[in-house]
Amino acid sequence: MVYWGVKAFWEKIDEMLLILLLLLVPTQLGKHFWPEWSMVMGVRVDYLSPTLYLIDLVWLAWVMVKGMFLISKKRKIEFKTVVNFQNIIATLLVVLNIAIAGNRWVAVYRWLRVFQWVVTFGLIRGDKLLVVKQLLWIVPVWVLAETILGVSQVVKGGSIEGWWYWFGERRFGYSGIGVAQISWLGQGVVRAYGTFSHPNSMAGFFLLVLAWWNGQKKVEKITWWWVFWMLIVGIIVCGSRVVWLMAGAMVVWRFWIASGMKFGKKILGYGAILLGLVLIVMGVVGMNYRLSDFVGGWDSDSSMKRMTLNWSAMKMWKDNFILGVGLGNFTSRLPYFVQGLSFYWWQPVHNIFLLLASETGILGVMGMVWVVASWWRNRLWKEWKILLICLIFTGMLDHYWVTLPQNNWLLAVILAVL
Repeated sequence: MVYWGVKAFWEKIDEMLLILLLLLVPTQLGKHFWPEWSMVMGVRVDYLSPTLYLIDLVWLAWVMVKGMFLISKKRKIEFKTVVNFQNIIATLLVVLNIAIAGNRWVAVYRWLRVFQWVVTFGLIRGDKLLVVKQLLWIVPVWVLAETILGVSQVVKGGSIEGWWYWFGERRFGYSGIGVAQISWLGQGVVRAYGTFSHPNSMAGFFLLVLAWWNGQKKVEKITWWWVFWMLIVGIIVCGSRVVWLMAGAMVVWRFWIASGMKFGKKILGYGAILLGLVLIVMGVVGMNYRLSDFVGGWDSDSSMKRMTLNWSAMKMWKDNFILGVGLGNFTSRLPYFVQGLSFYWWQPVHNIFLLLASETGILGVMGMVWVVASWWRNRLWKEWKILLICLIFTGMLDHYWVTLPQNNWLLAVILAVL
């Protein structure tokens, strides 16, 4: 009787911490630390700063309780599941990657984050049914809160502040340096940040949630639809054109499948509607932007900056082909690869595949190929092709899936429950 009481206690605590962890996924309340190695040419760089987030504290408590729960169930971890050929090779490669890194402390910090991601993925994978059950009501909470906050920021022209600070909203205003803006009907407005560090990060987050939500069938129809359209509104106010196009295609695809359309006149008609929507958006968005600006980013220099980062990433990989420059070291090594250029955009390359290749070398690329092959073998591609296409396509145009906390946490959760 005592055993079952202890077991029920740890199960309850475990579930409560899991719910709290999931609720905190879109937040970024944390404490940044600024050691000397978190700077590039004397400038503080967020991507190099070790940060302790509120969600990290909840995660630590959850992992410890999960351990106590497993002990209470008298589960034993087999030796061969921990010490095996694959894990030994992976550990050796991590050690070598840290050893060759120019900024070893950053590499250590980033590998600790990878370890945290793997543990999270594994634990959520083990509680897949419970996590999906909780997500069916937690996702609407995410969407409602972030969309309301995002729309309010656009209307106000800056951060809302107040108690939103405790969820990680950053202070910003329309005239602030580096604040993301768009031209709407000839008038400049800020793009929605929500509780994210950049609108593109929020847009990618919403796009992946939209792709996952699109595949859910065990939800009341009214709830499903209002969450679906709130996601669309949230994506619109984020102002990411790549995500706009992908979300628009997803909406058309959703109605196409729902109506059971077949090839013919209806496809032509819906294609014309989609083209019309694209032209309307391009017309509403300020026409003082050239087409190259429209494709490359609201920043008129965005295309040049991204190409410079791509070139630097390929050069880094070429010069450090086997092991890369060290995980998390792209930004700190960037000054050595842009010498002679007036370039001070200390950010990771906006392509997660080039980023991982430059930081982990050919061995990291082989690891990515192995992961993709595992997805293919498990037939996830067939069932979740839209979600994986969204992930791959946005990953080719930005870096937030591997560098920013909210997108990283979401990726672990969504991939674990597929």
